[in-house]
Amino acid sequence: MVLERHPTNQIPKYSTSDLTDLQERFFLLQRESSKQKIAHIFLLEGFASTGKGSILQSLTIRLDPRKFKVYSPYVHQSEDRGYPFLWNFWRVVPRYGEFLFYLNTYYSRLAFLRSDKKISLSEYDHRLLSILNTERILSKDKIIVHKFFLHISKKDQKKRLQDSKKKKKEWELSAFDKDQGEHYNRYFEIFDSILSSSRTIDSPWQIITSDKKEDTKLLVFESILERLERILQFDSRTALQSINHGTELIP
Repeated sequence: MVLERHPTNQIPKYSTSDLTDLQERFFLLQRESSKQKIAHIFLLEGFASTGKGSILQSLTIRLDPRKFKVYSPYVHQSEDRGYPFLWNFWRVVPRYGEFLFYLNTYYSRLAFLRSDKKISLSEYDHRLLSILNTERILSKDKIIVHKFFLHISKKDQKKRLQDSKKKKKEWELSAFDKDQGEHYNRYFEIFDSILSSSRTIDSPWQIITSDKKEDTKLLVFESILERLERILQFDSRTALQSINHGTELIP
């Protein structure tokens, strides 16, 4: 099983004091992507109460707002009436050179439908194949899909859900989040199956432990920067050093 084999003690290379530099480097990679006319879709997926919203805020705070979008569809309704499974997502695709962040993805939707037994196994397989075909087509057409799954233990998820109730922040929790909290083991198996079936060369999963919120944020940045630098053949660390030394001006 993918999740069982995943290490729970991931240690980031960076510290919280590096966060500002990481955000600047991400901006420089956004700028380079715009120059190269390569678009990127970032899927922030994972268990409930793993801090996806906070991570998204940290990722986007320094970016050029004209060149990125955030899309968070209502994933836990059964179907889009009269439209194909991926219709909600087909409507929002980045232009070349832009970033798009999905908070709540088609994988969450698929997991919910399977957990609630709203689709048969054959329908589940068909939807998963549609997802993989879509990601492959996009990747071949200079729209790269980056997939991040935030993992958390049953114990830590339960504690965070209880903390939300104690702090009267239940409004933060969707019905999908609450359903995960009530059926953690079931969702563990479903997510594990999805991760195993949807890992591809073009769009591999990056599984990140989220038991420590600040470490999770740093690990996500670390993974994104390494992947973008490899794809773009661009050294964001050196570029930032040049800016800090005054050899290049930053917008």
